[in-house]
Amino acid sequence: MAGEEKYRLGRLCAQLTAIRALADRQGHSAELDALLTELRADGDLPELTSRADELLRRCGVARGLGDHRSYGGVLLPHLGGGHPVEEAHVCPRGRCDRVDLETGGRCELYVAPLRLVRWEA
Repeated sequence: MAGEEKYRLGRLCAQLTAIRALADRQGHSAELDALLTELRADGDLPELTSRADELLRRCGVARGLGDHRSYGGVLLPHLGGGHPVEEAHVCPRGRCDRVDLETGGRCELYVAPLRLVRWEA
């Protein structure tokens, strides 16, 4: 196991209670549970810690399991903040200025799901 992976796994372990609470609030608890099951079964550590990083980013912790700090964003103890990742659902064809921050929804004009866009704030 590489040093960086051991470090990231240690951060996940040390902050699991806070990470679980954040994932629950953001509706990602099932994804976190699946990830933990794979980790406990000795799954591919680089892949699984990368997935944990992405899960944390979707929950607003832009640096994932990293330790870089900057202002703004969600802070977990000892994980730091980073820049928040913003996301919204917009017109699937870019023809109108509709923005849905919550559910995604559907464009009734084009009969298609709204398109998810992400950017770092």
